[in-house]
Amino acid sequence: MIQDLEYLIKLQEIDLRIYEQEMAQEKFPSKVIELQKEIDDIGSKLESTIKKLEEIENETGKIDEQINNNRALLEKSQSRLSSIKTNREYDAVHAEIEAQKNMINSAVIRKKNLEHESEMLNTTKNETSAEYDKILNENGPQIKDLKAKIELIDSNISEIMKEREDIVPKIGKSVYRTYELIRKKRKNRRAISLISNSKNCTICFKILEPQLYNEIKRGTKLILCQNCGSILIWDEETTKTQHA
Repeated sequence: MIQDLEYLIKLQEIDLRIYEQEMAQEKFPSKVIELQKEIDDIGSKLESTIKKLEEIENETGKIDEQINNNRALLEKSQSRLSSIKTNREYDAVHAEIEAQKNMINSAVIRKKNLEHESEMLNTTKNETSAEYDKILNENGPQIKDLKAKIELIDSNISEIMKEREDIVPKIGKSVYRTYELIRKKRKNRRAISLISNSKNCTICFKILEPQLYNEIKRGTKLILCQNCGSILIWDEETTKTQHA
C-alpha cells in the first residue's frame, strides 16, 4: 500500500500540471482577445477621428469654392450698378448683392466653425495616436508571447500525459479508481491531502484524531478524510524538511 500511495502523490503532481495547462488553454486565448480588443478599440477611435478630419477638409474645400463663386457673383452684381437705368432694376440688383453677401457671411461663419472643430479633432487625433502607440507597444509583445504559449500547450499536455501513462499501471486498480472518482469531482482536480506534523487535512483543514493521524503515518491502507473525502497521505518530504 505504501508504494501505491507514493505513486498517487506523483500522479497528483502530474494531474495538477495537466490541469494547469488546461486552464492556460482556456485563459490565454481570452486574454489575447482582451488585449487585441484594447488595440482595436483605440485604433477604431483614431480611424474615426481621421475620417472626420478628412470630411471636414472636404467640406471646407467646398465652402471655399462656394465663397469664391459668391464673391465673383457679388462683383458682377456690383459692377452692374453703374449701368442701371430704372428703380426696379436697381432694387433687383441690390437684392442680389445682399443675398450674395449673406451667403458669403454664412459660409465664412460655417468655415470658422469647421476650423475650430478641426483644431479640436487634431488635438484628439494626436492624443489618441499617442495612446494607440502606447497600447500597441504594451499589448503587442504580450499577444505574441501568449500566442507562442498557446501553440506549446497541446505539445506540453501530450508530454505530461506520457508521464501519466507510465505511472498509472503501477498503481493498484481499486486505489486508482478511488483517486479518479475524487479527482473528477473537484474543480481544482486536487484529490490528495498531504498530511504532516500540522495534523490537519490540508484541503478542508479539519483536525485529525490521533488514532487516524497515526494510521496515516503508517501508510498501510487508503484513508479518506471524514469531512471532505480527500485521500489522506503522509507527506514524508515536508516532514523531513521540517525536521532538518
